[in-house]
Amino acid sequence: KTTITRGHSCVACANRKVRCDGQRPCSTCRRSATQCLSKPVQPARAKRTRRARQPSTIRSTTPDSSKVVESSLCELVNERGHSRYVENVMWVGVGKELSAFSGQDEPDLDIDSPSDTSPASILGEGLIFGQSVVNLSDKHPDPSRIIWLWSTYLENVNILVRILHIPTVQPLILNMASDPTRPKTKEALLFSIYLAAICSVPQCDYAEAERIMGQPIGESIQLYTGLAQQALINARFLQTPNFLTLQALALFLVAQRARLDPQTMWQLTGVAIRSAQQLGFHREKALTSPSVSVFQAELRRRLWWELTLLESFAAKQCGVMSIISFRSLWDTNRPLNINDSALHPETQDVPHGVPGITETSFCSARFEVGELTIRYTSPDRTLQDPRDVDVAIEELQQRLENRLLKHCDPSIPWHKLLRLFCRGALARIKLTVQRHQMFASSGLSLDQRDSTFLLCLHLVEAPNSFTRDKALQKYLWQANAFFAIDAFMFLLGEIAYRTIEQPLPVPLGTVWAEIEKAFDSQPRLLYDESNAIYSAVRNLSLKAWEKTCGQNAEQAVPQFIRILRSRSATTNTSGEVTHTAALNTSTGDVAETNTFDGNEFNFDLDSLDPNWSKIAIPDDQEFWEYWQQFAADETGL
Repeated sequence: KTTITRGHSCVACANRKVRCDGQRPCSTCRRSATQCLSKPVQPARAKRTRRARQPSTIRSTTPDSSKVVESSLCELVNERGHSRYVENVMWVGVGKELSAFSGQDEPDLDIDSPSDTSPASILGEGLIFGQSVVNLSDKHPDPSRIIWLWSTYLENVNILVRILHIPTVQPLILNMASDPTRPKTKEALLFSIYLAAICSVPQCDYAEAERIMGQPIGESIQLYTGLAQQALINARFLQTPNFLTLQALALFLVAQRARLDPQTMWQLTGVAIRSAQQLGFHREKALTSPSVSVFQAELRRRLWWELTLLESFAAKQCGVMSIISFRSLWDTNRPLNINDSALHPETQDVPHGVPGITETSFCSARFEVGELTIRYTSPDRTLQDPRDVDVAIEELQQRLENRLLKHCDPSIPWHKLLRLFCRGALARIKLTVQRHQMFASSGLSLDQRDSTFLLCLHLVEAPNSFTRDKALQKYLWQANAFFAIDAFMFLLGEIAYRTIEQPLPVPLGTVWAEIEKAFDSQPRLLYDESNAIYSAVRNLSLKAWEKTCGQNAEQAVPQFIRILRSRSATTNTSGEVTHTAALNTSTGDVAETNTFDGNEFNFDLDSLDPNWSKIAIPDDQEFWEYWQQFAADETGL
């Protein structure tokens, strides 16, 4: 008689909850002609010593979030030709059988969705975009327009968002234009590229874009937004996610970041993150498995990190905790700072990141800043003490300076952008730490308020610099998405509520000139009625203007103030000035420049507030709740 030992049942018997004789194959599987698979043996749990329930003991047993716990039950399996990441005992047990049954994984660029297009099969996509599959073969632009869109993408988007491997994708673009049998996954990527390109066109190039595309730019954006959505539906991006559809979805979200409402953006980035997790992009162990090439692993790291920034941005816009903030849930390495030429599908050895400027440098800087932000804002943050944050910021500043910024060529537009981004991002990190004390019951001293005011003014000036340099305007689509609304509101609040005994640290006209430029470059501040924060900005702007300049009959009234006055039911607009001359102050006209070298933002971060590192760091949720209350007060909600 066979002795049955607990835990030795086969998978089939365990699922059916019947006794297994422990043989291989077992009698039950022989009778039912079922493949008999053994369950993986779990290691015995180590005995834990009992400890006294003392606070010190409890604290000492809290997991160290800086050390990611690597699951021993994680694996990439092949299911119907698609890689799938699993952390489930049953799936790990049958993973090899699935791979053997399905065959080897196809290359990422060749994976296509199953042919099932029944209404039931696309129900999930219908909940987001639509309910039916539509043939898009005749919706592609003609070859000359495809070439223009692709070159626009390379010029305006590729440096800022590095999720495509250009040497591999470029032949796809050129060949797919004339391929009537193009796979739906590739078609989804194509339409997302078209959309990203058309959304990146700066206003100064609208005339050329409209001439080439044969219609107004707004109509082109609307057209390709709908086509990109439909292409994702056709590719069944929810039910059968793969690398190509995830690239397409990421590009769609990047292109629409400044246009989608925050809630929709947050939900769609959640879809993207979940899809990436299903494919194992969040675990370095999955990316270094034998079934994943060096080329595929590096591209997946690029895509994962881009998605983390998208999700984090969207979560903050919605005032919710980003799932990415929980660093213990993912451990994917940062992508390498390398050119695309150093990476190709046949690469066997992992390339080494290089110091200096590469095609990936802008994204490398974004990822480093993002990682530091997570370290001090996440619930399981590894930087608790503000003094440690201070040290981390200084280290990052020095690292970026030595590795990237000192190699920048000011004659290259995106190098200017890199300098602007790095210095602005570091300043914003300091503002994130300082801003929680701004609104504490004790408030800030006048010196601290002046210091914070200068910091916020620099953060508002930075995106305004794009309008003064034509070479940088092609990147304006990205800058608009990262407008420092918190810094902007602090400026307005200080103007509106400071007394005569508390003069501003800079001439008032200089501040209003930057505020006017911000309204010009951020139309949503003036016209978006769906966002309570923007409503608060409008009310606060009008209040600040009426207090400081409203009674001065000789003061030129900016266009945005005229619009705000005309829309206000309680403001008397009979004394409006009817021209929009530049603001004049006692110090003279505000100067305009035609170029920007990235050094205008080169102020000393440490001079802002010598005591800033002593400030406690509350959670971001606390800050958002403050702004929600502030918006309610300003809008009367």
